[in-house]
Amino acid sequence: MRARPPYRIGLALTAVAIVAGCASPPSLGTPPASSSSSTAPTPSEAPPSEAPSPEAPSSTEPLPTITLTKKPPKEPTDPQPSTGWLAGMVTRGGKGPCYGMIADDGQRYALYSTAGVELAKGDRINARLETTMLRIYCGPGTLMAMTEVERIK
Repeated sequence: MRARPPYRIGLALTAVAIVAGCASPPSLGTPPASSSSSTAPTPSEAPPSEAPSPEAPSSTEPLPTITLTKKPPKEPTDPQPSTGWLAGMVTRGGKGPCYGMIADDGQRYALYSTAGVELAKGDRINARLETTMLRIYCGPGTLMAMTEVERIK
């Protein structure tokens, strides 16, 4: 007859789990089991330092709420990338159509242009940027269309 070690191991693990569950200390929310009810202190006899405070800390500021408006906003509420002329340094050059630039304010841009301008890495440029509806990957940064570019000497 073949021995059944997996069955015996499972039975042993189940027994250990049951014994461990019964031996765990009672949780804070349940009172300990006792044979007489006179030894357990009642809530009125408990010292106030041990009892948790049921009240939340009061605040003078009201909770934030969503304000409903009658009309949608006229301006976009999401932050939009800045358009217009921007000065910066080329981080990814070539003949295009994709370039990389870090503006003087530290913002990273991924630029797209079909003009075929040759830019070298490290060039300082002044570029006219516009938002684009194209969904292409031109590298890390905010995707913008570069409509004009001037090298800064």
